[in-house]
Amino acid sequence: MEQFDGDTMSRVDILKAIKKAENNAAKTLANAESKASTILSNARVKATDIIQSSQEKINTNSRTTIDEAKSTAQSEADNVTKQGDEGIQNITKKGTKQRKKAIDSVIDSFMK
Repeated sequence: MEQFDGDTMSRVDILKAIKKAENNAAKTLANAESKASTILSNARVKATDIIQSSQEKINTNSRTTIDEAKSTAQSEADNVTKQGDEGIQNITKKGTKQRKKAIDSVIDSFMK
């Protein structure tokens, strides 16, 4: 067996260096995958927060719009009711005046 210490050592050193580089590459890849997973997870959380915030704003705006519409409708209904009540009062007043005239007319006709 011939021994070439120089060749053998350099081959061993090269193999060790290759193995070390492979291990470092594997660690770098694992770290990159871990960071990518963390970034993706954080992005999902942020997207969920944005969606929830937007939903809350939409719900608040919807409630405000509905409340305003209810208020407007109630005001209009109150005005219609008031006008109707005034109309009824006018009819009642006119009816009362006309009734008195009608009664007086009937009584006068019986008296003649």
